[in-house]
Amino acid sequence: MYVLDFEEMAQFFVKSFTLVAIFATTCVVLEVIFPAYRYSFASYVRGARNWVIRIGCGAVIWHLYAVGLKLLGIKPLLTVNFGALLHSNNPIINTGLAVLSGVLVAIAGDFFYYWMHRAQHAVPFLWRLHATHHSIRELSAWNCNHHLTEPFVYALFVTLPLTLINFESGVVPVVAMTLITFQAHLSHSSTRVNLGPLRYIIGDNKFHRIHHSMEPHHRHRNYGFFTTVWDTVFRTAYWPKKDEWPQVGLRDQSEPLTVRDYFMFPFDKRRWIRTKVGNGMRGVEAGGLKAAERDGRVRSDSSSAA
Repeated sequence: MYVLDFEEMAQFFVKSFTLVAIFATTCVVLEVIFPAYRYSFASYVRGARNWVIRIGCGAVIWHLYAVGLKLLGIKPLLTVNFGALLHSNNPIINTGLAVLSGVLVAIAGDFFYYWMHRAQHAVPFLWRLHATHHSIRELSAWNCNHHLTEPFVYALFVTLPLTLINFESGVVPVVAMTLITFQAHLSHSSTRVNLGPLRYIIGDNKFHRIHHSMEPHHRHRNYGFFTTVWDTVFRTAYWPKKDEWPQVGLRDQSEPLTVRDYFMFPFDKRRWIRTKVGNGMRGVEAGGLKAAERDGRVRSDSSSAA
């Protein structure tokens, strides 16, 4: 493996963007037919543009990560093979068990994501990176980008632990990653279609919408991504009511609209003068108008959203 294998990075980009395009577009069809909110066409174009940038940068970051693991000789300390535990001689049952094992892998991996996500809301520097994602007000299956630096955070807090403790789904190992990739778009999709009672195990757009909410009583809630199990275990779950579909975004930060804003969002000092960790509900008191003056009445207590 070369330090910079451009062919491998190009293949990663093509495969990743193809999956994003398929899953995001599938969700967009649901957004058009069963809309919760209707957003501008420009937001979808902006989202597609940012995905190209993010996946392009991610191709380089993940390639360097793989090279680093190989050079350092880092290997799993423990392997948990759900596929070996769940198997049958019946091909139909075996397929179902393979999907189940993929779900179990995703749930196990989401434990590390859950705590990474809480850290992103608690540590000021991590929050600046993550707030790029939370600032989005026209949140949809296409327009749901994180900042291009987040793969570094993900690699340290999620991928590395999963490398040391290797979870395998056995028969169909790709099932787990496929489910998680689709979940990334469904969870941010602005459609009334959701998973219903299944969300008590698998997170959906209605559950995750609460995490992006501007409402004060939704703060510090619903950190899990693929599953809601860890939110339930650690008592951060908020189960949305039947017609609860809040406005999202940050009160004191506008969504980045240009490529420059997208790149510089965490590093633009004008955005972050005395801004507190959380979901941006606290005022910015220096270098400009207070958030309360710009956005109306805003609570002054600390907050968090994701």
